[in-house]
Amino acid sequence: MHYPILRTAKNGALIGLCLLVLAGCKEDPDPNAPPEPRTLELAVTQARIEQIDRLYSTPGSVTSEERIEVSSRATGYIQRISAHEGDVISEGDILVEIDPTDVEGTISRAEAALSSAQTTLEDTEQDVTRQASLVAQGVASNETLRRANVARDKARSSLAEAQAALDTALAGRRYTTLVSPIDGIVVARQKHVGDLATPGVPILTIESRSRLLFRTSVSESRIGNVRMKAPVRVTIDALAGRDIMGQVRRIIPSGDPVTRRYDVEIALPAGLDAFPGMFGRAHFSIATDTVVMVPNDALLERGGLTGVFVMDDDMTARFRWLHTGRVFAQATEIRGGLQGNETIIAHDDIRLRDGDRVVITGQASTNE
Repeated sequence: MHYPILRTAKNGALIGLCLLVLAGCKEDPDPNAPPEPRTLELAVTQARIEQIDRLYSTPGSVTSEERIEVSSRATGYIQRISAHEGDVISEGDILVEIDPTDVEGTISRAEAALSSAQTTLEDTEQDVTRQASLVAQGVASNETLRRANVARDKARSSLAEAQAALDTALAGRRYTTLVSPIDGIVVARQKHVGDLATPGVPILTIESRSRLLFRTSVSESRIGNVRMKAPVRVTIDALAGRDIMGQVRRIIPSGDPVTRRYDVEIALPAGLDAFPGMFGRAHFSIATDTVVMVPNDALLERGGLTGVFVMDDDMTARFRWLHTGRVFAQATEIRGGLQGNETIIAHDDIRLRDGDRVVITGQASTNE
């Protein structure tokens, strides 16, 4: 019969399976022992407590304090424009030349009127002299002499009027050649050669680069912290964000009724390599905070966490995770993880592990 053979085969397979399960249930091997602490020679520095300005930052733009629209007081067609957008110009440079035909015609008419008035005055003065002689001889009446004097006075008034008209016409001649009143940059050109120049209509717009301002707006809740002539730190993105010390020049006391913000103008230092329109930020000091500061070179990353190695009393380095805040040129504000005055490793060293012992080789400078 075949059944006993099948039963035996099944029992053997079951026994083999149990042996495999038992083999897999062996205890795990002992974990690897932690590496032995090493001794490294490293420099240390100190976490320190400092007084840091609390800043209120607002965006803004560079503007020019002098913005001039060049226009002519004379009417005429533009013959030449020697400056274009972006040109750097100096005071006294010729910018625009206007056809002087109309102006010269006005001057000629004024000169003719002045000559006629002078002739009339000479004639009336002679008439007064003659009438006075006749009155003295008893030949002419006093009324005739009075009329001669009135005519002479009217001629004098006409002469003065003609002289004023000539002076006005001559003044108009100056406005046919327009020169730059300042050193600056041409930022706009509203007219072209052949256009008609009329009084009060701009031809060119010039901005000075020698007197730059930074214009920003301050919220209603912070405007009370802004003081005239107070120093303000300004950063301009195009200048690699470097710190520029300015001074509050003007506070516009009328705020925007929608945004509740007030415009503030900050005078920038002379010689700054900036252009009107550049974007930046103004940083106003509104208070002073006592904070813990750590040199930037001492900060490091371990396992995706930013921290420092703090020295224990037994010269053992212990990694401590930090909550960082504002970052300055040489140091970083620590908002959590340090109390201040701890001794820390001055520079990151990839060899250093938590628990290693350190032999101090020097004290790194803590000055910013």
